[in-house]
Amino acid sequence: MENLSKILFIANQFPPIGGSGVQRSLKFVKYLSRLGNEVLVVSKDASKDLKDDSLLNDVPENVRVIRLKAHDINNSGLIKKVYAKFFALPDAEVFWHKFNKKEIEKIALEFNPDVIYTTSYPYSAHLFGLYLKEKFPKMKWIVDYRDEWTNNPFHLDSFSSRIKMKLSKKTELEINSKCDYFITNTRFMLDNFIADLPELKSKSTYIPNGYDEEDFLGIYPKEKSDKFTFIHTGALYGRRNLHEFLSALKELIDEGKIDKSDIRINIAGNVKESQIEEYKKTYNLEKEINYLSYLAHEESIRKLLEADVLLLLIGKGKGSENFYTGKVFEYLRAYKNILAIVPKHGAAGELIEETKTGVVAEPGETREIKNAIIKLYENYKSENNYYGDKELIKKYSREAQAEELNNIINKILEE
Repeated sequence: MENLSKILFIANQFPPIGGSGVQRSLKFVKYLSRLGNEVLVVSKDASKDLKDDSLLNDVPENVRVIRLKAHDINNSGLIKKVYAKFFALPDAEVFWHKFNKKEIEKIALEFNPDVIYTTSYPYSAHLFGLYLKEKFPKMKWIVDYRDEWTNNPFHLDSFSSRIKMKLSKKTELEINSKCDYFITNTRFMLDNFIADLPELKSKSTYIPNGYDEEDFLGIYPKEKSDKFTFIHTGALYGRRNLHEFLSALKELIDEGKIDKSDIRINIAGNVKESQIEEYKKTYNLEKEINYLSYLAHEESIRKLLEADVLLLLIGKGKGSENFYTGKVFEYLRAYKNILAIVPKHGAAGELIEETKTGVVAEPGETREIKNAIIKLYENYKSENNYYGDKELIKKYSREAQAEELNNIINKILEE
């Protein structure tokens, strides 16, 4: 197929780096390439990061990936880690940008892309885009935010993060002003960015995360437990934790409304074992909580298919309504009931309600969480029905979203 556009795709997090943060970039690259575009990915050396080599199977053979030296301070000694947490601006990947500017300029000169695409987190990736836009103003530049930056609620939880966000505001506005097109993954997030910079309204949209139908082909449950099985996949940190769910579940067990021997809770992801032990002891669920550690992506999907209820968590707090978690779309495609402890009038809550894929309970509302658990438990004990709208779920396929991005690229190249 004749190449449509040459795209320089700058993504700090890209396979073999694992975790949910790579999925959006990986799937865009996969399907943009299939549409006939020539895609060159620039990422970082992943030698010190969590790896999932199985994800490399999704990188098309005709896509070249250049991995620049990481200059990683997050995985270094104590002094550098302290610097990364308290002083590195805009984030701990700043040296990946700082010490590779000449290299990225050389790559851009040789490849001569029509479009530069930068995606965050980390926000340092956008500094590459800003640098190249100043060097090569005729190249179009698309900025993609998987998470908010200075308005991100998770950055409000510590004093050092709040200070760093204030100091980063000017850079954020400069990046957003100078890019040719601006993309976020939720409408709520986009509205916040536009409120800060109204000129974005005429050059922006949101493309949600999604699921890849091909990831589900040939994957079937290996075993079906005789227990009412919950699963949470992905990281647990800060506001995103299991305390509210486990506290509500324990109350139901203590009240005799749920048989403890019926329960299994699987936790998959890069989670500290000390955190798992705390959950077990605090809620007296030593035998019921099962830590699966980090799983390769294929195995993670298999575990979703083996579960009865998929746990979706977004902690309560300012701005929590603005985003999904990356996993929610694979949850939708797993065609399993979802227990979503998320803001009802936020991006994730509205998505679950729209697709009829589960029960939404407001964070901080113990009674609502208990009622949601009971509703799902009673469904499990009777017919274990699933009521999700499978036709509506299809609009969140990665292939459809890449086509939308491709249309945006064509549009800005015609301007």
